[in-house]
Amino acid sequence: MFYLTCNIIKINISSRIRIMSNTEQKLHMHIFKYGLSLIISFLIIVAGCTVPGSGQKSSRIKFSIQNTLPIERKNVPIVLTIDQLQNVSPDITLNALVVVTGKERRETMIPAQADDINYDGERDQLVFLINLAAEEKKEISILYKPNVKATVTLDVNKQTRAGIFPKLHAVAALESDLLAYVLKPNGAVVAYGKKREHLFTVDKMFQNELDNNAPFSPEFRLHFETYNINLTQRPQALIIDIEKPEHRWVIRDLENQEDFYVRKSDEQLNIYKSIGLSLNALLPKQDNPKHDNNVEDTTMVVLTPHVDRIGCGGFALWHKTEQRLIPIPNEGDYVRVLANGSIRSIVQRILPNWNVGGETFQLTYTTYIYGSNPWLEHYIHVDRQLPPDYAIVVGIPKLKETFGVDEDKGLLWSWGTDPNETDSLGMALIYPTAQTSGPVDTDPSLITITLHPDDAGRLGYRSLAIWNGGINGIETQAEFKQYLQKMMTTMENVPRITFIPLEEGQ
Repeated sequence: MFYLTCNIIKINISSRIRIMSNTEQKLHMHIFKYGLSLIISFLIIVAGCTVPGSGQKSSRIKFSIQNTLPIERKNVPIVLTIDQLQNVSPDITLNALVVVTGKERRETMIPAQADDINYDGERDQLVFLINLAAEEKKEISILYKPNVKATVTLDVNKQTRAGIFPKLHAVAALESDLLAYVLKPNGAVVAYGKKREHLFTVDKMFQNELDNNAPFSPEFRLHFETYNINLTQRPQALIIDIEKPEHRWVIRDLENQEDFYVRKSDEQLNIYKSIGLSLNALLPKQDNPKHDNNVEDTTMVVLTPHVDRIGCGGFALWHKTEQRLIPIPNEGDYVRVLANGSIRSIVQRILPNWNVGGETFQLTYTTYIYGSNPWLEHYIHVDRQLPPDYAIVVGIPKLKETFGVDEDKGLLWSWGTDPNETDSLGMALIYPTAQTSGPVDTDPSLITITLHPDDAGRLGYRSLAIWNGGINGIETQAEFKQYLQKMMTTMENVPRITFIPLEEGQ
C-alpha cells in the first residue's frame, strides 16, 4: 500500500515517466494525474482535514514502540495483525490508512504495507520497518478510514520482491535490496550476493562532513553532480548513518529516495550504490529484456557453493534409523506469492500429498524476506506429527575457513569466502533449541541439524548470508560473530508495543 508524502510521490512518478516512450508517457501521465488526485484527497482525509462535502475525519489508533535494549536497532520489522488492531478499534480495516510518527500536526509518515497472509482476500497484517536508538520509545499512530472499500496502491522505494521464475528451475525466488534467495524444488536454498556499483572516488578530506552529519560543502556536492547525481538541497532530507566509525557511512537522500554507500580505503573515500532489486539478472539472457547480450552480467554472484541439497537455510527430510537425507519432492505441489511488496515479500509452497514412510501429510513451507535485511524467515507446518523415525533437517554450507555449532544458543555458523574466493562471506542459521535432537552428519560439505515440529506441527527458523562484495558486507570473522550475537539478542527481545488510549477529541 501507499504511505508517503506528496512531494516524494511527485518525484517517484516523474522518474518513472521519463523512461517511457512518448506514447506511453501520455497514457501514464493521464493515469498518474487521476491517481494522484485520489491519493492527495486521501492524504487530506487521513491528515485530519475534510474533503469538501464529506464532513468526515479519519480515525486513529495510537501506540508506542519501545526498544528495551541498550543498543541501537535498525530496520526492525513491526508486524501488527488485524485482530490486534480490532481489539483496540473494532471498525478498522487495512484498506485505507497511513502510519505516522511524531507529534500531531507535525507527523512524519512511515512506509507501510498491508498483506493478506491467510489468502482469504482480506488484508490481515500490517508491517513496517522502524529504527530505534538504544532504549528509545517512539509513539506511532495509524490513521484510517473504516468505510473505504477501494485501495490505493503505489510502490514507492520498493525494497523487496518475490516471484515465480520457471526459467530458473526453481519453485520461486525472493530478494531484498541486499541479497537474493532462490528456492529449489528439492528444498534447497541458493543465496546470491549483489555486487555494489562503484560510482566515484574522492579524497578523504570530506570525511569530516560525513562524521559530523553537516551540510555538504559545494565541493563535495560537485563530485556527485559531475556524475549526474543531484542530491536534495533540503538539509533535513539528507541523512548520514555511520555504519562503522572511521570506515563506512550511508548517505540517505530521503527526497530522491536514493542511498549512497561510502567506504574508506587508504586515503580515499569510495562512493557506491546498490544495484537494487535484480532477480531478472539471474534469468537466461534471451529472457531478460534489460540484458545486453554483448555484456556479461556480473551483478549477481552465487554464494552457495553446493546447490544440490539444503544450501543456505534449506530443508529436507531425515530418516533417523537409516541416517538418510530425503529431498523434498515437487510432484503435486503448488506455490503462491502471498506478498510482493515494498516492505516485505512472502512465498508459500504447499505439498498436499507428502509421502512420509507410507503415510500422507500436508506440508506448508512459507518464506519471508524484509527490506534492508539480509535474512530469510522460514516457517514449516505439517498437518500432524511425523512418524518417530523422521525429522526435518536444516543447515548451511561449510565454508573453507571455519564453522561451528552452538547448541546452547541454537546457532549454526560458517565463515570464509565466496566460491570465487574474492570476498569474505558468512552464513548462519538460528533455530529453536527446544525443537532439536542435535546435529547430524548428512554431508561433508554441510552443517546440518534435525528439528521437530511442535505439537501444532509448526517450526520456524532464520537463515542468512552476509557478503562483503555487497553494500552490507562484513570484513572479519570477529565482526561476523558480533553481528550474530546482536541478532540473537534482538530476536530474544522484541520491541515492546503498548496501545495508548486516545484523549477526548483525538
